[in-house]
Amino acid sequence: MMLAVWIGLLLFAMVCGCALILTARAQQSIRASKHISMSAYGSYAQSQQDKHDLNLFGLAQQLRRRLGAAASFGLSFQSLGLIGAVFLLAGPALQKGGPSVVSIGLPILALFGILVSASLAEMSSAVPTAGGVYHWASALGTRRWGWYAGWFHLAGHLAMMALMNGACAFIIDKLLSVWLGYTSSWLTSGVALCMVTAAQAAVHHWGTGKTGALQEAGIFLQAVILAAIIGGIYITFGRSVYSPELLYTFQNISLEGHVTPWAFIAGVIVLQKLFLGMDGAAQASEETSDPRIRVPWAIYFSSVYTMIGGFVLLMCLTLVLPAIVGTNLFSAGDSLLAAAALDGWQGNSIILLMIAAAIWGSGNSEMLICSRAVFCLARDQALPFSKVLSQVTRERQSPLAAILITAVISVILFGAARLVDGGEAGISSLLGFGVLCLQLAYAIPIWIKLKLRGRHRLLADAPWHLGSYRTFVDRAAFVWLLLSGALSIFALGMWGAAGTAIFLILIMVLDRKYRKQHLARLQSRLKRPRGEIIRIERKFNLH
Repeated sequence: MMLAVWIGLLLFAMVCGCALILTARAQQSIRASKHISMSAYGSYAQSQQDKHDLNLFGLAQQLRRRLGAAASFGLSFQSLGLIGAVFLLAGPALQKGGPSVVSIGLPILALFGILVSASLAEMSSAVPTAGGVYHWASALGTRRWGWYAGWFHLAGHLAMMALMNGACAFIIDKLLSVWLGYTSSWLTSGVALCMVTAAQAAVHHWGTGKTGALQEAGIFLQAVILAAIIGGIYITFGRSVYSPELLYTFQNISLEGHVTPWAFIAGVIVLQKLFLGMDGAAQASEETSDPRIRVPWAIYFSSVYTMIGGFVLLMCLTLVLPAIVGTNLFSAGDSLLAAAALDGWQGNSIILLMIAAAIWGSGNSEMLICSRAVFCLARDQALPFSKVLSQVTRERQSPLAAILITAVISVILFGAARLVDGGEAGISSLLGFGVLCLQLAYAIPIWIKLKLRGRHRLLADAPWHLGSYRTFVDRAAFVWLLLSGALSIFALGMWGAAGTAIFLILIMVLDRKYRKQHLARLQSRLKRPRGEIIRIERKFNLH
């Protein structure tokens, strides 16, 4: 059995080695590029350079640039939601695929997650605007592909925001019910959800500076929780209950037999949320100083550090799994992280409050991502009520209308999910919907980049790029997104796929409506026939 352990550890080491190779290649490309950061000459010089880069894409500087490297990284790292994803998904994943889901499946997930993040990071350096995948697909392909990517991207992040805020409200409601002596219900959980979401909306209305400070604090908080849980487990349990050798033998959760290949795959796919959402920093590109360098590093390193933290945390939880079953507040199968926290700290609820705060921070990052996605789509008149949703407050330079509509839709999404089959099936369907939408949103610009074979002026000018590794990384990322998307349909339930199909129909209706409006505006501007307008747009990619 020791051979299996060494093979498993070698697999994890290979993933780390791949991450280091891509890091070195990107660093080499930055040194060789013509990009000169103006940060050394003061914040004003850097802001003028950033404003100039944004103006090259025909966009005015409307949002306030207050985010640095740490805040940008925090935005992507918290969007991945290490603590929240483990809280929601570790139990179901282990129940499906057994302990080997963590020891073997997670490194495989991490490898492809890093490749996807590297491909997206390259495009964020080429197109440093707040539109993210929407503007990448538009700039490298056509406006229509940009709309499809942007709409899928917005829907996916709204679903993830609803899940994170729902998990945070669940913890708060459970704790308050114990402290205040009331019976928890769907009504009390709904009130807690509204309070959680309202607090996030208020923070975002205060402005970018306070939001950036929270993103930086969120990194520290997640690190503290990670150390606290691992330390608490070590202090309480000492030697592991499971032998590390058993984690590499494809046993089921009760160690009574081997898992089937499909059960293992399904368990791995459940954990895929850990590596979806790393593009969050790109949505704040117009609020980040020197985004051509800082945003791609934030996207890339958020996946790398989530891999390391997630592997260590989940391995520690899995090794003591039998000892954390049966806590008085949560079921270990549903909330493994909370159960470990309670047993590891003798039932102390402080650690649960810290977990709730970390999950709140993940939902807060998702709100920033979603509100900026709404703002950018509305700014380009690609959404209903675009005139209202694209407005920015004068004092705080904040898209207040976009923030409010994001908050309302996320609450409605989670409420609708709770109504399906007692809640459990609905939550799984919401997760499946979010995962599929994000995978499609990422696949569209990567597919366009593959068609171009990297031969595009914007890609050539990007300081953060992968050079000769680009084609391999893009192909592997694209194939993985398609394959894992297809598998997630079966692993996370058909209702998520049905929701994605319904949303695709809605996108096609929106595309037909706004495509006509877009062509009409170009026709009035250029004074040419409609057919010629379409040919000109395809040739010059007019936005």
